[in-house]
Amino acid sequence: MLRAVLVLLCLQFLVWPVQAAQRVALVVGNGAYTQAGPLKNPANDARAIAGKLESLGFRVVTGIDQTMDQMRRSLYEFAQVAEGADLALFFYAGHGVQVGGQNYLLPTDAKLAAEIDLDFATIQMDLVLKQLDRAAKTKIVILDACRDNPFAAELARSMGSTRSAALGRGLAEIKASGGSLIAFATDPGNVAYDGEGSHSPFTEALLQHMDTPGLEINSLMQRVRTDVFRQTGEKQRPWTTTSLIGEVFLSDPVEPEKQPAKQTESQSAAVAAVPTVQAPQVPRSDSTLEIAVWQAAEAGGTAEDFQAYLDQFPEGAFSGLARTRIDRLATAGGQAATAQPAPQPQPQPAGPAAGTAFTEEALDLDRTDRRAIQRRLKLAGHDPSGVDGIFGPGSRRAISSWQSGAGFPITGYLDADQLNALEEETEAAFVRYQAEAARKKAAAKKNSAFRAQAYCAQTGVTGYGNGPDRDTALYNAALDCVNRGGIPNCCAYGARNLN
Repeated sequence: MLRAVLVLLCLQFLVWPVQAAQRVALVVGNGAYTQAGPLKNPANDARAIAGKLESLGFRVVTGIDQTMDQMRRSLYEFAQVAEGADLALFFYAGHGVQVGGQNYLLPTDAKLAAEIDLDFATIQMDLVLKQLDRAAKTKIVILDACRDNPFAAELARSMGSTRSAALGRGLAEIKASGGSLIAFATDPGNVAYDGEGSHSPFTEALLQHMDTPGLEINSLMQRVRTDVFRQTGEKQRPWTTTSLIGEVFLSDPVEPEKQPAKQTESQSAAVAAVPTVQAPQVPRSDSTLEIAVWQAAEAGGTAEDFQAYLDQFPEGAFSGLARTRIDRLATAGGQAATAQPAPQPQPQPAGPAAGTAFTEEALDLDRTDRRAIQRRLKLAGHDPSGVDGIFGPGSRRAISSWQSGAGFPITGYLDADQLNALEEETEAAFVRYQAEAARKKAAAKKNSAFRAQAYCAQTGVTGYGNGPDRDTALYNAALDCVNRGGIPNCCAYGARNLN
């Protein structure tokens, strides 16, 4: 008998996602800034998110309008209670800045007058990530902090014209460590809205979907992305990066026993077309392609339209809604109730795959690779707004523009096939560009050497020319002087110091 019970328990754990014995969260909302303009929504956002997480069984450490010392104490407390947790979640709403590709969260008493203040007046995002990685196997980070940098002018002045180029808009991309999901309120390098209501658009969408039973975290974020994208007039698009292994639910999964026992033939056909819980997972779309297909299904409004969406995205963000629409049409005696069984679709040639944040991350591009891609996009007539090796909004628009002309799904992200296509299309122009750049570099070097020789000749002192007896040290000093000040100044310098 005991053996049978143990077998049943093992089977239950194999079928259902493991429920966390300990789920903890740190929720911080900073809006009452004393050295920068206040934000009206972060405190409301944090309180609402904390309440929602507590209702879902999380142990929550909450910080509202915290100073530097208070934020560090909250992080320390969280690190202690999160030790060994099954799931650790961090939510932050407030000001965040990026400098040199690093992200910093701002306490309410932060004042950034110089670059050194980043180390002593802010909470580095890397410190938060370190505590999460140490404490739990599964981590979720949600950042509603992609607003304008309130100290950008002061930092730019203190850093100078060269280093101030490291200042970026919004937050920088964070690569998810093992077992993590990181969600931004908008694309890396872009700015999010604080919102006109009591919550930001991003937090409002989170609150709408967090407690939906059976909604896996990737599907949850897809729904949030869709809601925010529509609510902001397609100006803000939340973005996620993930390395989660298995499924993660903030709310309880839906039990299959709760499905209706009796179904019409059309309902049975619709359900049969959907993979069961035990079916292999289908990769989820992380692009606007799914949104476009869903919008087309809504516009058509027939059971066939919604089934067409399910055929393409059986585990998509709108799959549950699509099945509900099919059932409703059948119950109301609509087209689905009287429609004849649809013929089995004939195999069609597969269209080009859609690029996503995941496929692009798999390319393992370094900054040099990204600069080359930006250059190729520019050569192809799609301006990325700079060749700096950072894929910001300008680069995403350029990629989308190129994808449109090349016949690929428009997502703003590349995959291996698309990168190969871009390289093939621009190879000849890229080779010409590289040759011309090398020629200009060599010409500039040759010109500098010629000017140094001219200076040496004008000084009237032997030993400065090209012959084997020239004084190499003095010649190099002359070359450096020419590069810095021009021949006339160097002649004066030579007469004064070398003659």
